[in-house]
Formats: sequence, C-alpha cells, structure tokens
Amino acid sequence: IADVSRRYDLRIGNVFHAGDGNLHPIILYDEREPDQVRRAIDAGREILKACIEMGGSLTGEHGIGVEKIGEMSLMFSPDDLRVMTELRHVFDPFERSNPGKVIPRPGACVEVATPRRQVPI
Repeated sequence: IADVSRRYDLRIGNVFHAGDGNLHPIILYDEREPDQVRRAIDAGREILKACIEMGGSLTGEHGIGVEKIGEMSLMFSPDDLRVMTELRHVFDPFERSNPGKVIPRPGACVEVATPRRQVPI
C-alpha cells in the first residue's frame, strides 16, 4: 500500500483489524480534481487486485459496497456473477432488497445476463 501511495502520489491511511486480516486503506483525494479521482480509483483497484493475488478477497465484514462493486470481476467470472444474480432472484424476485447493490449491473464490471424483473404495482 505504501508503494501504491507513492506511485499514484496519493496519501493512503492504513486502518485494519488486528488478527482477522480485514484491511481498510483510506485513499485521500480531492474529489474536485478529476485527475486525483482517477488516480484514487486506479490505486484502489490495484490494492484490491494485490489482495486477491495474495489469497484475500474483495469483501470483509460488510460485504460488497458501492466502492467495490465494479471490481467484482477481479475475483469472480461472468458465470459466477450470473449464478449469484440468479440465486438472489430466487429469494428476491422483484429486487426490493438493496436494489442495485451487491451484484453489479451490466456494464459495471462484467455483463450479467440475467434480465431485470419488473416490480408489480
């Protein structure tokens, strides 16, 4: 993470849970500066990729959130995501539980072929 911080010219605070392996690197950037936003996104993706390569995962105690949903293709294949989407639809066919979260929408990271269902009125 220190190397990523230097290469992307961004400060990154390291917060973690002692003993359970959950890392929470906090990438500091000015959202008014498009170049810093781009570098922060790229730095975050590189950190996630390194975690996966070392045997870790994208998720911790809070699951996949909006910041990591687009990176799920680093860890899961299109088929994996499709199966997750289909299983979720078994229990939540009208997508009322956390709509737009957990499973990426088509175009977010990979194409998920399961069609979106309509909520009856």
